[in-house]
Amino acid sequence: MDFLKKLFGKGKDEPEELHLEFENLHEWSKIRYEKEVNAAKPLVSDLYSVIANELEKLRVDKKTFLTATPIESADKKMGKIADSNRDVIVDNLEILDEKIPVPHDNSIDGAYAFYIESVSHMDSFLDNTRKSMLYTKSLYPPEYNKISGDLANLNHALSDLFSTIEGPRNKLDLINNIFVDIEDIHDLESEIMDCRDKIGDLENKYTSLDENLQSAKSDLEKLINGSEYPRAETINSEIDNVRQQALEVEADIKRMFTPLSKALSRIKKQDENGIHTLSPQVRNILGIVMKDPVVALDYDLDPLYDELILRLQSDSLGLKDKKKDKTLEQVHSIKNSSSLKSLYEDKKKYDSRLEKLSDQLDQMDVYRQKTSMEKDISKKQESLVSTQDKLDDETKRLKSLEEQLENTKSKLISHVNDAFEEDIKINFR
Repeated sequence: MDFLKKLFGKGKDEPEELHLEFENLHEWSKIRYEKEVNAAKPLVSDLYSVIANELEKLRVDKKTFLTATPIESADKKMGKIADSNRDVIVDNLEILDEKIPVPHDNSIDGAYAFYIESVSHMDSFLDNTRKSMLYTKSLYPPEYNKISGDLANLNHALSDLFSTIEGPRNKLDLINNIFVDIEDIHDLESEIMDCRDKIGDLENKYTSLDENLQSAKSDLEKLINGSEYPRAETINSEIDNVRQQALEVEADIKRMFTPLSKALSRIKKQDENGIHTLSPQVRNILGIVMKDPVVALDYDLDPLYDELILRLQSDSLGLKDKKKDKTLEQVHSIKNSSSLKSLYEDKKKYDSRLEKLSDQLDQMDVYRQKTSMEKDISKKQESLVSTQDKLDDETKRLKSLEEQLENTKSKLISHVNDAFEEDIKINFR
């Protein structure tokens, strides 16, 4: 088949395929556009002359109509009606003449606007003179026929104007669609370039952030695997053990004072109510013991013990015998037993050890370094995730823009072939 085409050429009915570069399409279409415009201008000018001539005829009709007389058979009353309706028609002919000025511009858009306005004014004239024209038809037959005929000729001329510009105007609209498509393609291509640049920048930023993150993680790993960190961990572990032992001792101390709580509360209440007033020294010690017995061991508690024994023995606290005896027994046990003193010494020993270990740990900077590194890694990870999200968004946007571009190119091809009715192939860059 290709051989036959080369030998004999294309058939007469087979259209030639026209190849156009996209970059030249606007100028090529513009030339065609101007060709259509220029081809229509003489036709529009000729029809403007016809329309102007018809308007001039109506001016003559108006003058003739003003001097006309009704038919001979019309009586005086009919004559008045004839004059009144004649005035209506004349007035509206003057309005029509004013409202339809023939343009000097013979462009297609100007001609279309002129046609639309003129038809509208013609309709208004007919609406305003419908009854008067009926009277004129019967009372002024010659003048009616002249005016009616010239109005019909004007309307026919306007219809000819529309018929003349309709095809070129529709074609120009199609060509305008091409111009819009070309501009849309340029805008989309520009957006795509910007989007690709952003994606490139974000990819570079992501790579740099990832390298920095991996470097920061490596530095943290070196810190953890170094000599200082295991030593700090050992000290920290010992601190936890000593602190736990100290807490257990504190719990034992508090348990020893638990049986005294009710008696101590009553002593405090009686002191507040002025029933049995305590000395300032005992009142101070009582408050400390009730708040934290462990802290109270730093003070001399004998005055409080003696006050408590005295109150219990005198039955002034209002405790039942069993509770009173058990509380009294516990007071003597605490006061005379070495257990509380031993617990107190253990507590001071643990506190001292905790202080020394904490001082050692404070002198080591490894934990602060680790915390700082972890915060830095966390920030880098957040920035990396944020950059990846932006990269994903721009990638989706690029895909959407590329789809819009392909759709607009397809639309352009369709508009080009509709406008020029040729087999045109557009070569996009």
